[in-house]
Amino acid sequence: MAGMSPFLPADELLAAATRGERMTIIDSHWEPRRNASWDAYVSRHIPGAFWCEPLRMLAGTPSPETGRNPLPNPAQLQHYIADWGVSPELPVRVYDSGRMLWAARAWWILRWAGVTDVKILEGGTPAWESAGGDVAVGIGCLRGRGTFTVTSGSMPTIDVDEIGEWVAAGNLLVDVRGAGRYIGRREPHDRRAGHIPGAVNIPVELMLETGGVPAPEVVRERLTRRGIGGDDGVPPEKVAVYSGSGVDSALFIAAMEHAGLPGARHFVGGWSQWAGDSSRPVALGD
Repeated sequence: MAGMSPFLPADELLAAATRGERMTIIDSHWEPRRNASWDAYVSRHIPGAFWCEPLRMLAGTPSPETGRNPLPNPAQLQHYIADWGVSPELPVRVYDSGRMLWAARAWWILRWAGVTDVKILEGGTPAWESAGGDVAVGIGCLRGRGTFTVTSGSMPTIDVDEIGEWVAAGNLLVDVRGAGRYIGRREPHDRRAGHIPGAVNIPVELMLETGGVPAPEVVRERLTRRGIGGDDGVPPEKVAVYSGSGVDSALFIAAMEHAGLPGARHFVGGWSQWAGDSSRPVALGD
């Protein structure tokens, strides 16, 4: 994999683009409004970027049994990867409007599909513009001629039916949602409030700073203080991560890699899948 951190500063992306380096750039902006992703793309995108609608292109069909953003069908993902122009010899750079949540989802899904050289633009479009990058308007790039072949399962995952055994074996299960959702004070998206019994809460926001991510050693220290990594903490391969539906959790896993702690398993279905089955237990409070 090219470089340790999954995050790429905007000035480095701009410098590579200015040098004329070949790469694939994917815009994965999303907002909770019909056609918002497309509207945002045609009004303001990095020149040469391909459009990705995350809910449709980076996820399978939602259901109570699989969650709100389950893993995509590999054959369907193959179609989109070809349209985005993803090829083995080209680095892939993904970005969104700046929070990096949907860019991280794109990063993780592409890594799961076997793409190795893929990075998240730190700070998204605002950081690109602050670095001096131009933005384009209009339809832009609709279809590439990618030659990459999907190899699904290239990132570690954990299935919903494995969670109980995982926790019972003494491994760490991390819920990266905000504290209010974790303790069950509120639940704006899913059928039940609370968290998976045995999970600990480490909100993904604790791994970030305004406009991006702190230095790797800072993120590593924050994780170590919460029991992940270090001499006395849980090694990353014994950590499983979930959020509401595999978006915030993808960003948390990216932050772990940024800190030099790769290998965490991803419960992609997350709380939306767990809570969708009324027979599964729910914990409330801290």
